[in-house]
Amino acid sequence: MIEAGLISEANKLFNKKEYVRALSYYRMAAKKYGDKLFKYNIEACLKKTGLSREVDLDPISMLLLSNDNDLEISEETKKEFLKFYKELCGHKSEVINNLKKVNPVPADWPSDLLLAPLPEGPNDFEWYLNYKYKPNSAVVGSDVGLSIIIPTFNRHRILDITLACLTHQVSDYSFEVIVADDGSSEDLTDIVRKYENELDIKFVRQRDYGYQLCAVRNLGMRTAKYDFVSILDCDMAPGPHWVQSYVDGLIECDDIALIGPRKYVDTHDISAKEVLGNSSLIESLPEVRTNSDVGNSKKGDISVDWRLEHFKKTEDLRLCDSPFRYFSGGNVAFSKKWLHKIGWFDEEFTHWGGEDNEFGYRLFRAGCFFKVVHGGMAYHQEPPGRENETDRAAGKAITIKIVQEKVPYFYRKLAPISESKIHRVPLVSIYIPAYNCEKTIIKCVESALQQTVTDLEVCICDDGSTDNTLLLLKENFNNHPRVRFVSQINGGIGKASNAAVNLCRGFYIGQLDSDDYLEPDAVELCLKEFFKNRHLACVYTANRNVDADGELIEVGYNWPVYSREKLTSAMICHHFRMFTARAWSLTSGFDEKITNAVDYDMYLKLSEVGPFKHLNVIAYNRVLHGENTSIKKLGIQKVNHFKVVNDSLARQKVDNYNYSPQDMKNDACRKYYFNQKN
Repeated sequence: MIEAGLISEANKLFNKKEYVRALSYYRMAAKKYGDKLFKYNIEACLKKTGLSREVDLDPISMLLLSNDNDLEISEETKKEFLKFYKELCGHKSEVINNLKKVNPVPADWPSDLLLAPLPEGPNDFEWYLNYKYKPNSAVVGSDVGLSIIIPTFNRHRILDITLACLTHQVSDYSFEVIVADDGSSEDLTDIVRKYENELDIKFVRQRDYGYQLCAVRNLGMRTAKYDFVSILDCDMAPGPHWVQSYVDGLIECDDIALIGPRKYVDTHDISAKEVLGNSSLIESLPEVRTNSDVGNSKKGDISVDWRLEHFKKTEDLRLCDSPFRYFSGGNVAFSKKWLHKIGWFDEEFTHWGGEDNEFGYRLFRAGCFFKVVHGGMAYHQEPPGRENETDRAAGKAITIKIVQEKVPYFYRKLAPISESKIHRVPLVSIYIPAYNCEKTIIKCVESALQQTVTDLEVCICDDGSTDNTLLLLKENFNNHPRVRFVSQINGGIGKASNAAVNLCRGFYIGQLDSDDYLEPDAVELCLKEFFKNRHLACVYTANRNVDADGELIEVGYNWPVYSREKLTSAMICHHFRMFTARAWSLTSGFDEKITNAVDYDMYLKLSEVGPFKHLNVIAYNRVLHGENTSIKKLGIQKVNHFKVVNDSLARQKVDNYNYSPQDMKNDACRKYYFNQKN
């Protein structure tokens, strides 16, 4: 039996002269029901568009592949695709006019009901310590210590001085030193043996494959016995309170990565023996000017750490919105648990620079904070008049391209369609939890792919569908360069949403339900707000309710002004919604134990970690078909509605009020009151 909806949509598009989109629908139908049945329709579309018979992907994906020379298409086809994209850009979401004036704070909001403060920025570690962090008792045991990984390549004399400085550590904590040799031609074993009675020291080595800093760091960290690890370049001589400062900071909060500053000194005329005999020698050396312009700035006759000015302006990065840019891997410390969350240093970086920013970005995206620890001062041994053996400027010219591919936040700019391509890590991900949606899933996915912002992917979790949903995904998107999907045993909307979000690689994540579809500028509208204010956790628009044929039923409920107080009394954050991956990482994710009010719970959680922005434009089409869970299960929806609000109050340590229903018997009634506790 042929599904009428798919053919109806194709015919409708053809009659509207949207031949490129109609072609994709006829092709889907042909895959499902046989080529012969739709040969005429496909031929008609090809004739109208002038496209090649081989065209199979959506037009935007083909343009992106063509721009990157991964696909060859004719100039005529390219013109048609560009025309299609231009028409998308010409479509503007409807602005809601004549907005009613409302009080952002509801009139019945108790004056003594105070919600927990929000952070002053995405890296506000003081806020995190005061309101969100739950101390880990495992990090304060008697076996707490620091594993210090020292990557090195030759530099026998400089390594000797750095190890000598480590013998002078004034610390209450144990530490080990792991010298990780990147295939040196010099024999460094005698230096390591020299300190076997002074330090808990190990030596690991890999053969010389060229510049492999990431690989040798990873080798060292795999050898580490402590839960706290630090990386100290072999030319970074630590001050005497270096270990103590780092371990104190990590015990206070192991969700903060610590960064030490540096000064530039000349150790060319001193020996390790002198350093061993004088614990304050390294600190007493005068600062010098280095010939390298990478990693420092000039201040009179000396070189200074280029980051110091920014550290001062941002209160040691607390107020910085991209702190991973200052995570210079030669002098940092963090909890080893993060390696299990985000992975290790990326071994694709085989030239100088960039790998620490990319690693730091993954920490940031996953919810780690960054803080400068001034007691972690290290002294960079780079004699004036002598260049580092690594060509830093040349290396950075290579690695910045990898960073731009893998770090979309901050390092990536939106490009015009003529220059856009499919990046290895997209800027935006649209996630779709899908269950038994064979009639709507193709249109849904297409609306996400056909956005005016092209730097995006679509991530789908099929939640154990019993219809042809998974089959359609496989037939139409199995090898699609911008679509990724997984399938799992049915676990409910919360589990499917978590699985879909975990599949996302973008920094900005948009939500799309499998029976709905987006307006072409939905992502663009939200991104503009995120770009204007990097502190935002979420941006959301308004929507319209339509029937299965796309006919308007009514404009969806739209509260014109966002406020946390209003959200805590009613669900006002409706589709389309985009949030940052970082904000989501600071929450516990979707609740998998409830079957309704799952989204309300999630956006309450997000509202507790950052500010929201509401746009009064209709960028989302919500299809009503009678099977929507919010309509079908009103009773459960109501119970969970009140539950998730009270959960939010509890998370914020609001212990003087309960949020209660006025009429428990009427499932459709959401009237409430705040009940003061005794």
